[in-house]
Amino acid sequence: MAGPASADVTGTTSTSDVVLYAHCQQHPIDYDLQVGPLTGPWRVEFQVADPKGDTSEGTVLNSADNPATSGTFTYTFCGSEPLGTYTVRATVRYAPVNLEVPLPSTTFQVRPTATRATLAQTALGHGRYRLDARVTEETETGFGKADGVSVRIERLVHGKWTRIRGTALTTVRGTAATTVRGRPGTRLRAVVPTRNNYAGSTSKPVTLGR
Repeated sequence: MAGPASADVTGTTSTSDVVLYAHCQQHPIDYDLQVGPLTGPWRVEFQVADPKGDTSEGTVLNSADNPATSGTFTYTFCGSEPLGTYTVRATVRYAPVNLEVPLPSTTFQVRPTATRATLAQTALGHGRYRLDARVTEETETGFGKADGVSVRIERLVHGKWTRIRGTALTTVRGTAATTVRGRPGTRLRAVVPTRNNYAGSTSKPVTLGR
């Protein structure tokens, strides 16, 4: 819907995708407005809608406050928000007429933290093996040791991977260890399940006794 000739505010928003880390982060969203020279009093409200359609409290620019027409506002993520597509919405409101004009929306993706798993074995004798699962997680600067991440051990039985009882583990400084009994030639793997803000991952299989 077009505004009157004296009402002319246009503009765009832009942002990048988000990795949903376990800690809080302030995600920046940029805006760039163009205000016509004859534009009367105006107000722009920015909102962020999550994948379920729930919207944030608005960030407002008001011409009476002489705001900068380009800048950045932030949206907080703390690790428990829904994953998926988020939408940045902006609406211009003009005074004294009761007129609302939407600006183009911007979408961005929120995805879980990536993980990587490896598994190593050590023969202890008498059919016993120590298994060391190592898990790293995505951080702002690369991959680092994952602390407090769930990992389990699975065995390949008749072509199907089956969870081994008693091997539901939690990493401490990136490592989770357990001891199992098995025959040489048995194939095992470590699995990080998809949970909370973590994406799942699976190690390469190891073969006992090799």
